[in-house]
Amino acid sequence: MGKAIIMKTKATFFIFLAVLCVFTACNTNSIYFDIEQQSVVRCKGIISNLYIISKDNEDYLHFTISKGRKGSNMLTINKLNENYSIEVIRTHIDLQNFKLRPETEYEIINHSNGDASDGKLLIRTNKNSFVIYTNKISCE
Repeated sequence: MGKAIIMKTKATFFIFLAVLCVFTACNTNSIYFDIEQQSVVRCKGIISNLYIISKDNEDYLHFTISKGRKGSNMLTINKLNENYSIEVIRTHIDLQNFKLRPETEYEIINHSNGDASDGKLLIRTNKNSFVIYTNKISCE
């Protein structure tokens, strides 16, 4: 009788773990950078919590969806999106004419789904502040 209860408990636990893994896998924070569109793209779901941090730690920006607005799976970085608010921790970026600093490397971190590991990528800008390099160009 005791063995049957233990087996049933183990089976229930494994079913719970399998369901949890399925839901977490469907909601990843994976992102890539579309150089042509100059945009961060989330592979599944909308971007709701994104950080852009320069490798020299001079810029630290936090993007979140503005209250009453809808987010998107794509966030263009060469102009501000009115659906997002920016919390500026520190920056040397001109937010009036938003663009990243020239010849600078940034790490972009997507933390839109708190239950999944962060999606991260690196980008590098040229002398005109356009992204010319990324270490992730697709969801694969």
